[in-house]
Amino acid sequence: MATHALVSQYVQDVKELDSYLTGCPITITGSTLSLSQIAAIALYPPSSSPCSNPITIQLTDDQHVKAKVAASRAVIESKVAAGISVYGVSTGFDDPIALGAALLQHQHAGVILPTYAPTTFFLHPHRSLIHSPSTTMPPPWTRAALLVRANSLMRGHSGVRWELVEKMTELLNKGVTPVVPMRGSVSASGDLSSLSYIAATLIGNPAIRAWVPLPHPSSAISSTSSTPLSTGTSSPDSSPELSPFSASTPLPPSTDTLNLPTDTLKVDNYGSYALLPAPQALQVAGITPLPLSSKEHLGILNGTAFSAAVSALVMRGARGVSVLGAVLTAMSVEAMLGARGSFDPFVSEARPHIGQIHSARLMHTLLTGSSFASEHEVEVKLEDDAGVLRQDRYSLRTAPQWLGPQFEDLANAAQVVTTEVNSTTDNPLIEPPSASNNQTGQVHHAGNFQALALTNAMDHVRLSLAHIGKLMFVQLTEIVNPAMNRGLFPNLAGGEVGLDFAFKAISLALISARYTLTALEVSTLLAASHLIVICQALDLRALGEELREALPVLIRSSLLNTFPSLTDNTIITSLVAAIIPALTETLDHTTTLETSARMYKVASACVVPLVTALSTSPVQGAELSALPVFISSVTAGLVNKLTELRCAYLGVQPLAVRGASPSAEQTGVAWRGPTPASKYLAPRTRALYEFVRVTLGVRMHGAGNLRGDVFGMRDGLEGEDGTIGNGISVVCEAIRDGRVGRVVVGMLEGIEGL
Repeated sequence: MATHALVSQYVQDVKELDSYLTGCPITITGSTLSLSQIAAIALYPPSSSPCSNPITIQLTDDQHVKAKVAASRAVIESKVAAGISVYGVSTGFDDPIALGAALLQHQHAGVILPTYAPTTFFLHPHRSLIHSPSTTMPPPWTRAALLVRANSLMRGHSGVRWELVEKMTELLNKGVTPVVPMRGSVSASGDLSSLSYIAATLIGNPAIRAWVPLPHPSSAISSTSSTPLSTGTSSPDSSPELSPFSASTPLPPSTDTLNLPTDTLKVDNYGSYALLPAPQALQVAGITPLPLSSKEHLGILNGTAFSAAVSALVMRGARGVSVLGAVLTAMSVEAMLGARGSFDPFVSEARPHIGQIHSARLMHTLLTGSSFASEHEVEVKLEDDAGVLRQDRYSLRTAPQWLGPQFEDLANAAQVVTTEVNSTTDNPLIEPPSASNNQTGQVHHAGNFQALALTNAMDHVRLSLAHIGKLMFVQLTEIVNPAMNRGLFPNLAGGEVGLDFAFKAISLALISARYTLTALEVSTLLAASHLIVICQALDLRALGEELREALPVLIRSSLLNTFPSLTDNTIITSLVAAIIPALTETLDHTTTLETSARMYKVASACVVPLVTALSTSPVQGAELSALPVFISSVTAGLVNKLTELRCAYLGVQPLAVRGASPSAEQTGVAWRGPTPASKYLAPRTRALYEFVRVTLGVRMHGAGNLRGDVFGMRDGLEGEDGTIGNGISVVCEAIRDGRVGRVVVGMLEGIEGL
């Protein structure tokens, strides 16, 4: 994959996964396994639910592939029959089957706590990839590893039977997922211990347990093992899209038959799962155990399947975070009234790193048509340059230079991972008969199990995620900070600033020393927080824009009411024009004040430009004594207008506002709807904003603060509004389950050269 293809590969990845979700089967060939296929199998397992539409795997019908597998198997059989010593097959012992069984026994040393079962089971698509008991692998990892190993074994270099590959895919298609210890492999000699639990499940070792979807309805299951069992229960109000298991409750084993009633299991649209010893799990799934033959024990467990599988899942998520980072940067430019010109093609062409070129092109195109983002900074003369910031801050202006290297590193890492999942990582390797080995076949003792290629790739991915996370964090903190956000309320308060601390609590840090998958999880959470903050900022930016649009009419009205001698429309217009700059500047610098105090200060800022302008007007000196009246009029007008806009944006009626007088004459205010900022946004960025506000239903924050009915603010409140954390959680789930990705792909449609 070429470096510059990161974005297009991401788009292809999302579309490919959707094709599998809509019924397209996955065919594995040994050489064409994709990250999307791994994600589809890992994250969307089969289910016992009659309404489920499982993703299925089929093996290639290419006879050349089958012939290679058969030829390499024949080499092993001939060596064993001839009594030749082969590492891991017959070394030190004359019974290859016994040697293989001893090898598996040796590797089954992993610790699984509690001893009866994992406490939580996360198997479904938008579940966290790391939320699992600390001693066991999350099932998506295991399913991904099983797929990667099957794909490797069918390459014809491992000396195994085709039946073994078929049996491994049968486990996947029927949803049997071995429980694998989290610790036990450092990938120095392949993922031996981890993969040994897959091998043990295939042969039906009763000491090994596996998750299995139960028949619908659940039926009696024979139990011949004394291994303790567990089933999961979940909260009755949990979403059908949540984990099929929550806290586990151990059940005592039976020597004959164990009935598993449905009320002890999680039953939803995904069906029911049970944790059983391997023989019973296979029985429930209708799978016959497969006794392993010579070399097959080692063939399963000597490889990098777990390392490669987890890397593939991480890589796919990291690629999405990188593209989302560019999208959120474009939206941050809008929220901060930044310049689209920072991403002008001329800039990147002057420093033609391919990642910078393409990240800049992406953000530049996303901002096309935005009312908030300027094309370039406005040029002014020195005498008019009042010391204001002449360019955007680093977190926006240098985003292509920051994201570009991450695009390049992630693209390269994706290539490494894709190569690895389509490689043979056994030892020994079996070369089929050919002219080069006198048609006898060759056993190669080497080190393809060494996983350093993946280690290096994941180190780069983890560092890239840290850099992307740092960029998002800086953008987030600047948007929330009133000293930097160009006139937005502190903490993006939707209600009164003194009683609405809003997004002040969103404080995250990305620690790059943590594991790559943990970094991906934190990056996803950070991206969700950043997106929520941007949407709030855009709403407040739109509210502020409407307030500014109302200023000329408000000032004109106050002038006419205060100074009766002002009758010339031209003079009034010039007075309004003289006052507006001071008024808007003060509005931007007083956002930390309570509304009444703020608007009095804003109105007072009009005095100097007004008196200066009135010196050449018909207004008599005596009338200037009415300046306090003018200030009071402007103050009241600004307070009322801001309150009206807050009510319109938050869906609150004026009489419901905290502190409103019941006797005051108030007219109703029409709610602007969930997307009041849409008309100001670029068409492409608008799509993600509207997805959050409409599809996910995460509303602008601040209604409870405006009404004064936040839970605990006073007695008798029910606290109906959800928390900010709830909103972030909803967005985080949408990022994880791919819904945000689909929106982003739609935003990228038609952008060429990515």
